[in-house]
Amino acid sequence: MNMIAMRALLAVLLVGAGLSGCSLLPGFETCEGTGPARAELDELPALALRPEGAVPVEGPWAGSSCVDDTAGAWLTADRLYAYRGTREDVLEYYGRAAPAAGWRPVRDLDTGPDGRAAVFCFESADRPSITLAFDSPEALQEIYAVKPDPGALPGPDDARTWFWWSAEAEPDGSRMSC
Repeated sequence: MNMIAMRALLAVLLVGAGLSGCSLLPGFETCEGTGPARAELDELPALALRPEGAVPVEGPWAGSSCVDDTAGAWLTADRLYAYRGTREDVLEYYGRAAPAAGWRPVRDLDTGPDGRAAVFCFESADRPSITLAFDSPEALQEIYAVKPDPGALPGPDDARTWFWWSAEAEPDGSRMSC
């Protein structure tokens, strides 16, 4: 192999090694050092909003965490509720309560053409986004092994609606859009 070909090969190997180590790519955020921002997100006053009679379901998912995947990192603070009312009752409640607290729905709060729209997002100009999501008891049991504490609701089998109320933010705690 001649000297020019050897230099070209070494140049390609060096650039390839640099790219594979992400040194020439923009840095991705990580969860490192996000503790204070997570704690602040978990105390977001809007997360305390819930319809009367909605019972918090405790578990390892409750509270704040940092999600770090291949696309970067973000913060989330989750609340799961079991509720005897209907999905429409929950939508009506958050349709009033979220705007009164300073968040506006990104889209109309309806149940969608099939009656089962799953996620609704609320935004504020300078605060994290908040998401309202519905899951079936079967999905919650299968995915999260969630079943309400038998003492949480008198007759927990009466809970007809399960929903998540959660906030999401950038790793520094700043606003994240829907």
